[in-house]
Amino acid sequence: MTTNLMELAKKSAEIAKEAGASDARSFVSRGRQVMVEWRDGKLDRIRESTSQGLSITLYVDGKYSSNSTSDIRPDAVEAYVKEAVATTRYLAADEHRKLPDPARYEGRTSIDLERTDPDLGSVSPEARLSMAKQLEDAARAGEGADRIVSVTSSVGDYEGRTVGYATNGFEAEEDGTYTSRSVSVSISDEDDRKPRAYGYGSARYAADLPGPEQLGAEALTRALAQTGSKQVPTGVYEMIVENRTVGTLSSHLMRPLHGGSIQQKRSCFEDKLDQQVGSELLTIMDDPHRVRGLSSTSWDGEGMATKPRALFDKGVLKLFYLDTYYASKLGMEPTTGGSSNLLWTPGDKDLEGMIADMGEGLLITSFLGGNSNSTTGDFSLGIKGFYIKDGQRVHPVSEVNIAGNHLEFWKQLSAVGSDPWIYSSNRTPSLRFSGVQCSGSEA
Repeated sequence: MTTNLMELAKKSAEIAKEAGASDARSFVSRGRQVMVEWRDGKLDRIRESTSQGLSITLYVDGKYSSNSTSDIRPDAVEAYVKEAVATTRYLAADEHRKLPDPARYEGRTSIDLERTDPDLGSVSPEARLSMAKQLEDAARAGEGADRIVSVTSSVGDYEGRTVGYATNGFEAEEDGTYTSRSVSVSISDEDDRKPRAYGYGSARYAADLPGPEQLGAEALTRALAQTGSKQVPTGVYEMIVENRTVGTLSSHLMRPLHGGSIQQKRSCFEDKLDQQVGSELLTIMDDPHRVRGLSSTSWDGEGMATKPRALFDKGVLKLFYLDTYYASKLGMEPTTGGSSNLLWTPGDKDLEGMIADMGEGLLITSFLGGNSNSTTGDFSLGIKGFYIKDGQRVHPVSEVNIAGNHLEFWKQLSAVGSDPWIYSSNRTPSLRFSGVQCSGSEA
């Protein structure tokens, strides 16, 4: 049975109204995902899944509920929505729960965001298997491959459609694709340690991904570089965070900027809007209209038209992520409920140039666990990377922690790289920080 997704979205909202809801918003989606995993010279597994579902938000007598089902047969949807409306009547009323002002649906961008690779749906199973094998072969072809313990590679893609409809005027639909390649290499080291590293790329279009030779060589080289790692003495260091690793660090910076944290007073940035919270080098735009961006969209999770916004402008905090609900509770204007593509204003030197400029310090290539307290801003994170002296990598580093507080740490940002990590919606460049507290071995 073929289901028209928009017709289903409209029908479910109409059923809700007929059952007594004052308003309703429906999203219906359908998607297909394929993943091939290859391990040590043979196929490990193939996963293929097709998903579909209806999510409906109901407003009944000043009360609210959010509901979802994967059974989108017409009869099942009708029964489900009617029961959901009846159940919503038992909840407590909340005056702040409401659909967005219809004016916020208007002005959606007319830019072709190129969300969909037209060739992705025709990729054959044989082509995916061949690519997964090429990734492993590339990793095993490099110098030092005799130390490899295991290689795992994967190739995946997704294509889907989402439609949205609300009873106060929202109606929209978007298609999208996503594809990825990865290869992970573990090697033998002293003391039975097995350093592991990976090469990875993700994009909307397969043509934008790195080739298997690049990814395989990257994974092996990075794994070999970790051999013989050791601690550095506890102390205060200059520190560079590699571009593809900054995303982990910046996620801790982003979390306190969401409406729930602000309203519930669980954010260290609660009273910092339009204030200096970072160095003048910290400038980030949230741009949902970047062509082929992994998080590009013309409408957000509530149907509001998206638009580019400054998140940080020369260290000044300019944006909280506020959906309609939390904006109402805070007495503020809605922005959007979550981040899209984050574009950092770059500097003029790549990673190697930044290392040469630093002279002595630490280069962080990955974070290992730790914690970050959104309320206080305090954080402590395990790291791996390299000790740098005279602008050169001296030895790999592990079993070291860094610590600080976000309200001060981002003011220590002293250089931004020219090397944004392009395989993420958070296009992070390498970053340098001054005076970072590290705990390692006793001097």
